[in-house]
Amino acid sequence: MNIKVKDPSTGALLNLDAKQEKYHDPHGVRINHPNGSSFFISNKSGTWEPADNHTIDPIFLINIGLVLEHHDLEEQV
Repeated sequence: MNIKVKDPSTGALLNLDAKQEKYHDPHGVRINHPNGSSFFISNKSGTWEPADNHTIDPIFLINIGLVLEHHDLEEQV
């Protein structure tokens, strides 16, 4: 699925590809960034966390989580 996420460092609206995936044990979402990189996140007890040792800006991760939980774009930081 295509998601629109605000980059907190630049304010730019990014179009990211998000796909459901199972990485080792947790189920989560693989996020493909326009620059070609990707990372895997999973929701643990209501908090989205990287699950493949990638360092992700915490606010960017919050914004991605808001989109995945179907919140309005205006709620992103």
